Amino acid sequence: MPNCFQLYFNPVYIYVKRSFDLATDHYGAPLYISTVLTGVIEYLADFMKIPHFGMSNFLVFLVLITVFIDAYFGIKSSLKKSKEALLKAQEFTIETPEYRRYMKVYDLKRFRAEKLQFTFFKCLTLLGYLFFIKNLIQADVEGELGSILGFTSGVMLKVPVAIFWYYDFKSIGENSTYIYGKKAPIFTIVESIVEFKIKNYLRK
Repeated sequence: MPNCFQLYFNPVYIYVKRSFDLATDHYGAPLYISTVLTGVIEYLADFMKIPHFGMSNFLVFLVLITVFIDAYFGIKSSLKKSKEALLKAQEFTIETPEYRRYMKVYDLKRFRAEKLQFTFFKCLTLLGYLFFIKNLIQADVEGELGSILGFTSGVMLKVPVAIFWYYDFKSIGENSTYIYGKKAPIFTIVESIVEFKIKNYLRK
């Protein structure tokens, strides 16, 4: 019996004892940190369950991830163009028109931290639009908004997001094509299908 007790419960006893020693040695910091992290995780889990923007939070998250992936490839593409322009400029004498032209391209395409502001601006404007429309539709209890504007809530929320998402996805394809010298087939396939659908929708 003592052997069974030691076999099953001794590891638990050692774990609890070491955790207690760690907490007391660091003035309870691990306990405090774990409590805070647990609370944050619980809050985020509850937050993600509520459709704050009129659609699945996971879908909004995917759109935002696409925006940042597009920003990454956009930066890589700009850096490549900047480097190529600098190399071209060095082939000409300083102050010649060709030199100034290529240096202008170099200066325009080189990386600046301020350029990332536009990425955050895109995300904030998208979220702001969705939040505004979602709350406007919720406040429209009698459904007058749809009759006044001629749009359903699905059109006002989902169609702009779909087009926004597609054009950022398309931008990834364009930038990656310039970087690697070849377009991945998925971009060509999606463009041929979605472009046709979008043009038909806008035409209507």
